Amino acid sequence: MLAVTLVALLIWGSHNYLTTFYSEDLRNRANVRAAIYNGSLLNVLERHQLIPSVLARDRTLTDALMRGQYAMTSARLIDINDELKARNLLLFDATGRIVASSDRRLLGTSRADRPYFREAARENTTIFTTTGVAERELGFFFAHAVRSGGQLLGVIAVQVNLGELEASWARDTGRVFVTNAEDVVILSSHPDWRYKLLSPLLEEARMAALRSRQLGGLEILPMDWTGTGRQVRIGGATYLRRDVSIGFRGWTLNYLAPLDDVRARVNAVIALEIMAVALLVALIFWIRSKQAWRRFLRLERESAELRDLNRRLSDEILERRRVEQTLARTEQSLVQASKLAALGQMSAAVSHELNQPLAAMRTYIAGARLLIERGRMPEAHSSIQRIDDLIGRMAMLTRQLKSFARKGEDEIRPLDLRDAIKGALSVMSPQLGQVRVELVTDMPSTPVMIRGDQLRIEQILVNLLRNALDALRGQDDRRIDVTLVPGPLPTIRVSDNGPGLPKEPDALFEPFFTTKRPGEGLGLGLAISAGIAQDLGGELTARNLVRGGACFELTLPALQKLDTAAE
Repeated sequence: MLAVTLVALLIWGSHNYLTTFYSEDLRNRANVRAAIYNGSLLNVLERHQLIPSVLARDRTLTDALMRGQYAMTSARLIDINDELKARNLLLFDATGRIVASSDRRLLGTSRADRPYFREAARENTTIFTTTGVAERELGFFFAHAVRSGGQLLGVIAVQVNLGELEASWARDTGRVFVTNAEDVVILSSHPDWRYKLLSPLLEEARMAALRSRQLGGLEILPMDWTGTGRQVRIGGATYLRRDVSIGFRGWTLNYLAPLDDVRARVNAVIALEIMAVALLVALIFWIRSKQAWRRFLRLERESAELRDLNRRLSDEILERRRVEQTLARTEQSLVQASKLAALGQMSAAVSHELNQPLAAMRTYIAGARLLIERGRMPEAHSSIQRIDDLIGRMAMLTRQLKSFARKGEDEIRPLDLRDAIKGALSVMSPQLGQVRVELVTDMPSTPVMIRGDQLRIEQILVNLLRNALDALRGQDDRRIDVTLVPGPLPTIRVSDNGPGLPKEPDALFEPFFTTKRPGEGLGLGLAISAGIAQDLGGELTARNLVRGGACFELTLPALQKLDTAAE
């Protein structure tokens, strides 16, 4: 009788212990799975959230909306989506009509009544909307307005593809679903659960809010919740529930781990114990030692697995923190870059771009005064005419600086690069005449045509000539070479025989980087010149010459190449 009592106590105690042990193990695994699924969902949403704001500044899409020409925009969206793997990329004009899409079947249709278009058109930030809950056609959209000069040109929208996540959830032995702020299931490893309500979790006030949103007609998810809400029965099976707040739009991720596995494992162990009791008659001590050894090995193995899972989870948390810190530093860098860009435009407009014409005017005024004193009126009138031309040039510079970040269509026209070089040399002639310098120009006898803005090209050349003069300061032998090389990519080379460039020439084109002494320059000239060259479709580079000195090369596309690309 005592043996039976001991066996009964053993089975009862084993059942309680193993149920608690395996339940705790299941809870830990459920926590890990929920954290992993939560992180993967957030990664998908955060990756797609940045895309609309980036595409809203894409020059190809902006120019297409401004010109109303959308021949190549859909192809560009398709190329982008091949990398992004979104469900769809949509470009709307200001009226809500789809003018470009990675799904060409949607071209020409209107989405002006959709919330993601209306909200994005009103805001200046990326907005997120979920559509089709009531219609049972879910869509997740990030959208951003495309503006130019404060005017709405259109809206770019990214439809997020969460189908792959749901497919991966379906392979899990548990059940995974995501509810929105109204506790409506919007994502699920089981499609039958989608668009249903978790009504036992809702308060009366929230139910009234649902009815006011006309969602009260949705079905209730057939779950039998316990009092604590930690366990739930579905179709005769019991699950352990783990819910995690995603931190995005009030979404909650729910993970249901099947408790039947715990019961099966407990029952298996109990069955082993009963079999062991049958053999205890002859081998009680050996059986007990064997059971203790097996239990030890099992606990050791499972402990090792838990330690491995905890270590991996800790590594993932540390990696996530490092990514968040990197993102914060990147955001700070972007803010600082925006400030530097604005400061660069103002400083360039006031202190750099007008400096050359002012210096030339000062020289012409001094010359005109001497000519008048000596009675040489025709020559004096010529100097005054040059001053008037420089004043006109300053007015053109002022108008140019008002739209320095974005050039207008009327500023781009076919021009001969030889005229731009002659104009720059004309502006620099007073400074070149004040010092003893050998100026050598090499230009072809035939025109070298490009499509660009002559004033901006002259600005680049004037800046390069002035830097060359500054580099030659203090030398007895001074030489500046200006060479125009024709071809598919015409190149203007400005070289000198000075001391050369620093070890990292690329740093010369960064804002506020200068090799001059304090008070002699702000370090903005080359940065602005490189930006102008890029705006014109070209490139400004720098290198040291083998014979000594520095060489700057301005490369621009030829007129014929640009016209062919436009066609």
